[in-house]
This record gives sequence, C-alpha cells and structure tokens, in this order.
Amino acid sequence: MAAALCCADLNAAGDPQADAPPSVPQESILSSFRQAFKEDFNREVVRGHFDVGTAPDAHRFYCLVDVKTGKREPKAVSGEPVPRVDGMTGIKASAVSLYACDSAEQRGILVTTGYVLNGSAAASAAPATRTQYPPETRGSSTAAPAKPDVAGVKLGMSGDEVRAVLKSKKLLDYYESTDVLRGIDTGDGGKPGGSGRYLNVIAAWTPPASVAAPEGDWESYEVMFTPVPGKERAMAIVHTQGSSHDDGTRETELESGLLKKYGGFSGAEALPASPTWRIQSGGEVLVGDSCNRRELFGGLAGYKTLPARTPNLALRTTPDEFRYQIEQCGTAIVTADHATADGTAARPERIVTRFTVSAYSPAIAFEGATMAAQLMQTAGAGEAHAAAPRNTDLLPNL
Repeated sequence: MAAALCCADLNAAGDPQADAPPSVPQESILSSFRQAFKEDFNREVVRGHFDVGTAPDAHRFYCLVDVKTGKREPKAVSGEPVPRVDGMTGIKASAVSLYACDSAEQRGILVTTGYVLNGSAAASAAPATRTQYPPETRGSSTAAPAKPDVAGVKLGMSGDEVRAVLKSKKLLDYYESTDVLRGIDTGDGGKPGGSGRYLNVIAAWTPPASVAAPEGDWESYEVMFTPVPGKERAMAIVHTQGSSHDDGTRETELESGLLKKYGGFSGAEALPASPTWRIQSGGEVLVGDSCNRRELFGGLAGYKTLPARTPNLALRTTPDEFRYQIEQCGTAIVTADHATADGTAARPERIVTRFTVSAYSPAIAFEGATMAAQLMQTAGAGEAHAAAPRNTDLLPNL
C-alpha cells in the first residue's frame, strides 16, 4: 500500500496558514503525516466535503470513512472524487491536509448531501448539513413541500399513484414506455416491475382539435421515473396546457396562482416572466437559477403526441453532477413559462394561451441511479440500454 501525500494545504512558500480561514483552523502536521502513511483509499469513501477560501481561489477538501470498519479519518484530504460501482464515492490523487473534519463538522460547513453511504460507512455518517446560500437568493416562503406536485402529480409518486391521478384527469390519450437494465434477466413478459424491466415514462394528453394548427384547448403530462424495477418513483414532471384566447386566463391570475402555490417571491409583481423555484430539504424556497440547471426541464413546451425517446436521465447523469444539483439547486427545481396572445397589451389585459410548469428532483433521481447501479453490479453489468416502448374555475391547473 502506497502512502498518501502530505500535506495538501501547504502553499508554494511552505506556509500552512496562508489559505486557512478563521472558521477552519489547521492542526498538527505530525498527525497528518501519521494518517498519510496508513491511508488505504481502496477501503475509504467520501462522507462529505467543505471548501476553504473564496472563489475563484477556493479549495475543496473531502472527509473519508472506512467502508469496512466505519472509522472516520480525522483529517480531510484533497483529491478527485470518483464514482464506485457500489454507488458510493471514492477518492484518487489524494493528499492529507491539516484540516480536521471534526472542526468543519462542528462549524456547520461539512456538506454531506449527495454522498451515498452503505453498511458500516452509513452507520457512522454525520447528519447532512445545509449549504449556505447568499441572502438575496432566498425566497419569502418557508412552507413549501420538499416534494412539490404539478397539477396533482407529485414528485416521488409510484407508477400506480401517477396512473390514478392521470386517470382522474380524463385525458383522451395515454402512453407508457419501459426500459431494461442490461444484464438483468427479465423473464417477466415485459411487465413493468419485473426483475429487470422498469417503467420509464408515462404520458397522457388531450390533443387540440387540429394538430396541424394547435389552437384551442389541449393538455399534456409527461412523467419520468427512476430506473428501479418495481420501485420506480416520479423524478420529473412536465405539464403543459393550451387554450384559445376566449378561454385563456389573465396573466395576472396565472402569476397569482403560481405565487400562492409555490411561494418564494414577495408578490406577483416580483414574479419574473420565467420563474424558477429551488426547494430545499427543509421546505425553504430559493428563487432564480443560480445553479444554471433550469434548462433540464424548463421552457415552454409545445403540443406533441408522444414524448421523445431519450435515455433515462438518472442513468446518464454522473454522481458529481447530481451532487452539484443537490447542493446548488436543492431537492427539487420547479419552473414555469407561459405565452400570451397579446403581448403588447397592458399587463392586466394579457391573456395566457399556453403555459408549462415542470418539476424535477435531483435527490430522487440520484437515489434511483444509485439503486440501479447496485442492481446492475449484482447482475454483473455496468450500464443500461433502452428497450422498445409499448403503447398502452378559470385559474389553470398548476
């Protein structure tokens, strides 16, 4: 076993205090050398991280735990996080720092959200710490649910629960697609919930009177699920509704409805044309797209008869990207977009003829991706492939 490097936080001049903020004191270099010579990174995984310094010169350090013994290493390390086949996060090119993980944890700056731990490692994990955000990005509401719903379909619902909600909408057309985790024998006749086949997408819609010229009343839902056979959960929802000018709702009424349901803004006048809500695990609402991930599901959707066939989002997103989304966005991202038929009219007179509301949970997607990876590891496979899909008041429904 090769000894790990020491020490990560020594600068070029050899001054170990140059980058240390007052909130993360550095400690004995001797103990860091001791840890470096006994480190075994094949057995250790990341349980959290914290940052030292300010952007663009901030440095990230990771706190580790032994997967077999559950013992937590006292000093943080620098290095590159890498995904493991068991869903946890390893580390490579590491160097032991002078920063104590206990000190970072006691000061509330150790971020553990997004790191999966199993077995002995999970038993010794620290409670998740909320990432701190600039005050100007915070919303005015603190009562939003951690798993919001879009027009009755809630993030985290099972396939059967989503089917029941969509059935109650009495939409004219319905579609489901299923995929298979590669290397897992289905042996189930292609039924969702079988040993290897999972429900990927449910869509339901009522088309406009003329698809060639989609004016008038129409509505569509698209719900995407985590790739866990038999335990699928809704991780993304896109709801779009169109109407004629005569049957549309006023723009001010739409904005008031969004504000009442999702909160986050001081009033309807503060709501931008395309708002984004970032819902935190405790229910707090942050607004705006500071995490730059709105484009995942945001935007005004058009009418379509069937959802586009794309690989499952949870299977094509890296653990690092999931962690970034959870830390910088939150447990869920909600977006809203709309179009008016008379954009030059005074704001109180504008009529909305089409709007889209979407919700996406990186936390649910990451959990599903981790469970799928564990299933594929057990089956001796490392990726998934798509199987052929099978067909199967005036205030708008937000």
